[in-house]
Amino acid sequence: MKRTLLHIMYRTLGTLLVALTVSKATAQIPVQHVEAYQCETIEFSVVNWPGDRYTWDLFSDQDWLKVNFATEKGNVDPALYFEKGMYEGSNVHVNWLENGLYFLRVMVWDETTCSNDLLVFKVDVLEHELNATLQGDSVCYGELAVFKIILTGMGPWDLKYTFGDGTATLNLNGITEPKQTVYLPPLPAGQFDVWVTEIIDQCSQNLIPSEKARIVIYPKPANSQIILREK
Repeated sequence: MKRTLLHIMYRTLGTLLVALTVSKATAQIPVQHVEAYQCETIEFSVVNWPGDRYTWDLFSDQDWLKVNFATEKGNVDPALYFEKGMYEGSNVHVNWLENGLYFLRVMVWDETTCSNDLLVFKVDVLEHELNATLQGDSVCYGELAVFKIILTGMGPWDLKYTFGDGTATLNLNGITEPKQTVYLPPLPAGQFDVWVTEIIDQCSQNLIPSEKARIVIYPKPANSQIILREK
């Protein structure tokens, strides 16, 4: 998933406004706060002012009270987090590989007056969760047994599931909706468990089996005159 965050940097009497509340500089406007999820890509953009040059730095795992964003370089390898390693220009795409707290700084250089200014974004990257929750059902013998799967994560998803004694493995590939209704093959009367054994999405793989759901197939009443015929 990709999002775009646009922040306009206005000029006042030829000087760029500074957005900085962390470090030893004086704050003029609040640091921009962004929440993202692990593996999400966000485009950060500022207005491209003619004659200006823009460079971006990413900071992580720091003693934030001691970081001076006006003078220090970022400690995160731009080749890992910036899409295609591009960390210059008025807009960049950042791929959030790991969860945690980050600060993203854009430094703006005015080549004409040989001055510079900066803008800082605070980014909380939340842990990516890839799970499946199942909901069972109860039907009468001869009816199709179904169960529901509710997925978290970043689709599309590929998953494997099984039921009963777990010997049969079935696949659902390229799922684009997080809620799925799944039909099981004809089953005899009785109780059966169903569970997901593997999930893969755009970000990660989960090989831990899900919690099981229960499918109940009720038998026909003994005095029933209903006759099931082959279709």
